[in-house]
Order: sequence, then structure tokens, then C-alpha cells
Amino acid sequence: MRLPLIFSAWSCCLPALAALTLALSAPNVGAAQNECGEGGADIVRKAYPSATQTSNEAFEFAGATIKLPKSGDDDPHAMLCRAWPARPELTLVAVPLMTKQSDDGNEGDIELLVVDTAGFEVRQRLRLPGLMTDDALYVSNIAFDTARYHLAPKNTAFGLRLSLHGSSGPNPFGETTLWLFLIKDGQIKPVVDNIVVARNQGEWDTNCAGEFLETVRTLSMKPSESGAFADILVSEKATTTISRVGEGGECLSTETTTTAQHRLPYEASAYRIPEDLKRID
Repeated sequence: MRLPLIFSAWSCCLPALAALTLALSAPNVGAAQNECGEGGADIVRKAYPSATQTSNEAFEFAGATIKLPKSGDDDPHAMLCRAWPARPELTLVAVPLMTKQSDDGNEGDIELLVVDTAGFEVRQRLRLPGLMTDDALYVSNIAFDTARYHLAPKNTAFGLRLSLHGSSGPNPFGETTLWLFLIKDGQIKPVVDNIVVARNQGEWDTNCAGEFLETVRTLSMKPSESGAFADILVSEKATTTISRVGEGGECLSTETTTTAQHRLPYEASAYRIPEDLKRID
């Protein structure tokens, strides 16, 4: 797995950006929350009856590789499981279906499964084409978000977060995107598509001088005046940090913070996400 080269560079050369560096390099939550355990192989066998087990850690299915998670591993290409707190009888599963893996880039889909917690029977499934495909920006983490997204009475959504990072030292970049899904009419239905909840980017001389932007967005539900589904209020905080070399050779930094809010109504069957809140393709 490729590691973001920017973290050690920032932390050693820009002490004033320590908080930003820690936000970017915090441990992935995917490994800590992975609850597949010994049931991972059983889930694969029930969800993909024609899959062939090729090792203790992998299956092959329709030209794609399915990797079982290992204890303490944070490989974003391994399947991920999490019990759903809002409905503990159900477990959420994300299965990366990888058709290519190399240092030059990866290709693959994610299939979401909702299975019975007790017996792993598949209740619903939804394939998300191309979500694991990367090149210059590589997928560094996937994680379920099971915050209480109460969008409507008896309609609680679950989320999937996907993080991307770049490997450029002079132009560091990291981004986390959120999707929200409802179980409706017996199917998994996306209702929030591709909203960026965290982004860190910058340009610097790899010594001191540079400019960095950290954007963090949080979602909350607000009653809607026009329908049963709540509006989503997106609160945004953007911090710009500019660093320069002082007269004594020290690295000096100044910060500027702005805030904004975006209210997203439910329209037809989903929430419309403005283009400036979406993932950069």
C-alpha cells in the first residue's frame, strides 16, 4: 500500500501546521471498525456462491479479486463489515471487487451488502461501479459512517466514506467523500452522492514557504417545510494557512478561517449536491 509522502514532510518542516498534519495523518478508522472477523469468508460464500477461494485470504469472482480482512490491517482493498447500530439485526458490508491492482493504479467496484447479523443472509445489495478505481490520487481508506442520519420517520440512512490521497510532496492533497444510502422498497438506494466532507490541499517549496487549505464539512438534519424528508444542513469551515521564512530564518505561519452553510432539500428521490461540494474527478 502506498503511503502519503506529504505527512512526514509537513510535520518535520512546518511545526505551525501540526494540527493540520495530524488531521490528515490520523489513523484510518476502517481497520478499527472492521467487524467481519471469522465470518468474512461465510459472507462471501453466501453473497457470491460461484466465487472460488484461492487462498486463506482471497476469493476470485467473475474476474475480480475479493480480499478478506486481516486483524489490524488497514488495506482499503479488503472487505469491510460493521454492525448497524440503528438496526442491530443487520450488518453492513462493503466488498471491493478488484479487477486490477498495481503501483500505477487500481481498478475495481464496491458492492454494498446488507446482511443478517445472525446468519449472514443477504437482504439487499448495490454495486457501485468504478469506486475503487484510482491513479494519481489513490484510495487510502473506506469506512462505514453509522451516525444517526434520521432523514424521515422510520428512514435512517447509513454512510460510506472513501478517502483519496496524492503522493506529491510539493502539492499535497487529501480528500474524504461521503455517500448516504437508505433501504427503501427492499433495495439500497443512494440519497446523497459524492459530497466532500474533508479536503486538505496545498502548494509549498518543501522547506517552509507555501499555502495550504483545509476544509471540513459536517451534516445535520433540519425539518423541511415542503416534505416528509428532512433538509440536510452542511456546515463548512475552511482554514487557509500561509507560511513564509522570517527575517531570522524561522518558518512563520498565519491562519485565516471562514465558515459557510449549505441547505440541501430532498428532491424527487435524492438530495441534490452542488458541484462545488463534490469530489474532484
